[in-house]
Amino acid sequence: MNQPIKGDAQDLFPTETAGLSEASTPSVVPLQDGERLNLRIGPVRKTIQGADVRMLAYNDSIPGPTLHVHQGSEVTVQVTNDGPIDTTVHWHGLRLENRFDGVPHETQEPIPVGGTFTYKIQFPDAGFYWYHPHVREDFGQEMGLYGTIVVEPSAPSYWPPVDRQLTLTLDDLLIEDGRIAPFHRSGPNYTAMGRFGNVMLIDGETEFAGEAALGEVVRLYLVNTANTRIFNFALRSARMKLVGGDSGRYEREMFVDEVMLAPSERAVIDVKFDTPGKVRLEHRTPDRVYDLGAFSASGTARSAAATPHSPRSTSRSDTTSTESPTRSSRSSPACPSSMAKRTQPLPSTSALCTQKSPPPSRGRAPSAG
Repeated sequence: MNQPIKGDAQDLFPTETAGLSEASTPSVVPLQDGERLNLRIGPVRKTIQGADVRMLAYNDSIPGPTLHVHQGSEVTVQVTNDGPIDTTVHWHGLRLENRFDGVPHETQEPIPVGGTFTYKIQFPDAGFYWYHPHVREDFGQEMGLYGTIVVEPSAPSYWPPVDRQLTLTLDDLLIEDGRIAPFHRSGPNYTAMGRFGNVMLIDGETEFAGEAALGEVVRLYLVNTANTRIFNFALRSARMKLVGGDSGRYEREMFVDEVMLAPSERAVIDVKFDTPGKVRLEHRTPDRVYDLGAFSASGTARSAAATPHSPRSTSRSDTTSTESPTRSSRSSPACPSSMAKRTQPLPSTSALCTQKSPPPSRGRAPSAG
């Protein structure tokens, strides 16, 4: 059982929400080779179970923006730290120059409060990755500092064909008396990497709500962003096919009933919605089943998975002004049709991000931590 360490109230991080902007809906930011993204760390106000709590966010959203890039590209990310402590950004699983890996006092000095740091991020491998701090992860990550990265493969046959794809983060949060249980500035007040939460979060919300068309195949990119909890993810009333994980595609795809994800672990699953009604998302444990929300399946899909095709390109005017190569996710709309986020209607087909693939490869070395 988690037991918080008592301490001076002045040693606690702030919890007040007055004057803070409300956390925004996460966006998808398509980035081309050579482009630049501004990423700001700062406090936000978020409503959890009816209570306003103070959290931290990348570009005001929890999770932070999903970076959608192409294999072989390189982008520049300038991070501004308006948070309460020094920090770094670690690009989890990516192979890049060591000096940009975000390990404090090893590959870089922490970014001071009010300071900036510029990362050069390379994407040599297709797959699913994420980013988070490497300073006081027990605090920063728990408070909302995490975001995802989808690297589209250069080979059109890398993945099996699907109608569209969606990223989902799995997390938990410890709420006590209508607020996030306090953290101490002087150091972690729970053992190891963090603590168990009592509220489950999916994509930063307590309940997922999505729509799907009958016959549609949707690729779900899953990542466990919790500090301590192992998630056992399952769907009720829909079949899941495990096609990839931390190291990209698997050599042998397999139908599974559940997917176990340790902290930081990723999984790529394809789901076919062939039964009308609610498809519940669940975290299953020996003691209980946690309901995470649901897809509503109805209508009929024109299946892109049945007719393989090449990804549709996104023009620059879809995502940013042509006058500047610098992007901020606050002004970038979600990748059209391809990665619709929670509560938004999900279109029946999507060409962008759709790939066809031969049987993939399991057994590669796990990605970096």
